[in-house]
Amino acid sequence: TWDIQFEQGKMSRAVLSSFEEYQKERVKFVQTIAELARKKENIEALQAAGVMGLLRPLLLDNVSSIQQSAALALSRLASYSPEFAEAIVANQILPQLINSLAKQNRFYKKAATFVLKAVAKHSEHLAQCVIDAGALDALVACLEEFDPSVKEGAAYALSCVAKHTNPKLAEEVAKAGAVEQLSLCIQDPETSLKKVATMALSEIGKHNAELADRIANNAGTLRVLTGCLADRDWELRQYACMCLANIAKHNEDLAQKVANSDLFTRLINCIKDEKEKVQKQAVLCIKEIAVHSLDLAKMVCDIGGVTPYIVEYINRAPGVAKLHAIMTLGYVAGFDHDLAKSVVQCKGHIALVSALSQKVEDHVKAAAAWSLGQIGRHSSELAKELAEQKALNELLIVFAAAEEKGDLKNKAKKALKSIIQQCQEIEPLRPLLQTAPETVLKHVVAQMAKVLKANPTARRPFAEKGSLKKLQDIHVAPESKLQSSINEINDLFPPEVTQHYSSCLLYTSPSPRDATLSRMPSSA
Repeated sequence: TWDIQFEQGKMSRAVLSSFEEYQKERVKFVQTIAELARKKENIEALQAAGVMGLLRPLLLDNVSSIQQSAALALSRLASYSPEFAEAIVANQILPQLINSLAKQNRFYKKAATFVLKAVAKHSEHLAQCVIDAGALDALVACLEEFDPSVKEGAAYALSCVAKHTNPKLAEEVAKAGAVEQLSLCIQDPETSLKKVATMALSEIGKHNAELADRIANNAGTLRVLTGCLADRDWELRQYACMCLANIAKHNEDLAQKVANSDLFTRLINCIKDEKEKVQKQAVLCIKEIAVHSLDLAKMVCDIGGVTPYIVEYINRAPGVAKLHAIMTLGYVAGFDHDLAKSVVQCKGHIALVSALSQKVEDHVKAAAAWSLGQIGRHSSELAKELAEQKALNELLIVFAAAEEKGDLKNKAKKALKSIIQQCQEIEPLRPLLQTAPETVLKHVVAQMAKVLKANPTARRPFAEKGSLKKLQDIHVAPESKLQSSINEINDLFPPEVTQHYSSCLLYTSPSPRDATLSRMPSSA
């Protein structure tokens, strides 16, 4: 009997040893694949070797660590390759993962959420596949888990579904109850979870006013987001600025909800932040608030006191980073004369002229040109301020250099026209006679005609300084608007004066022309 029992024990150990060896090899295999999947250059070889078919059954392995490693390997493979993500969908792995989410431990749940994130991030089609597999309810349930890493993985996956341009995807996420749970996550003490949850809310809220309103109306969410602007983690400050901007951008009502007394103080600190990404998002948030109405623009300038910091940011920010700050000044200045004047008092017009003269992208210059036009169109006082800073000269330079029918050319032309039409003195306009093309010159001469008609004392200096002669040197079609304006100016002078300037003779001694001019009113 003892011999029989001994032999049976030896056989049992041999069987168990085989199974243990098989388990060790499975663990070794799946961990090796997960490690290889870290490097992008291995993805194609792994896919060619048929790694998908080998990993799929391991997701159902009776050893939990093998399941987790298999899910981790799949997430890494799918993250690098849209084709691999498509293969995961085609092999019906998503339903398998989602069904296991409610039953498995926190380590598996975290790995499974990474797979869903890696699939959803590539395209709208793959994000829709994740939704169709029933992932949203499972992911929202994961947001209620105790473990912060599981919540973080679920929030990241939901963010990757909502981020695509199709708003229906974000609407499905919101419909599953994600907004309410994500709003609770941003109150969690774990900074990494707060960052991902804030980013997810931003991706949802960016699409339309209805989704943004759902976030804004969730109790305490805006207050917590505003508080995040002062957090020690710079990425959280960045995401909070972005989220608030994506809520405020849709309409005046939402912008009013976002704006509060604490907000602007904290946004100013973010503009002064050491991280450029935080600065940029803070400026964007201010722009999205100011754009909607006169009242909000006044709130930004008067209550918030933001304008000097926007100007300072334009002066120091590199290249395209200036764009939102430049547009902010344009939006603020466009509402009324007083706001435009406040921009000038903060030397905003100087920063805008400087941006025109720098080597920056054309769309940044176009924004600077537009903003200058928004300032100068209000009054002769503001137009004069711009002219004194050589704004007209710089606008003319970019107009001449810009591509035909491009946005920069159109913006520069409109700005020139707006400012020129407000000039009530000849002097700022005089240099343009020498350099402006006909498309701009017609506005210059038309405005000169208006000024000379209204102010007779300006006529004599106009002739003495050579401007009248310059007009006679311009040869355009008789029926053109430019020629019509030249004729109007000529009619303001005695015929012998205009006749003199029409000739090519140069006078070096007193002449009838001098006697005629001496009888004209003096500007002195």
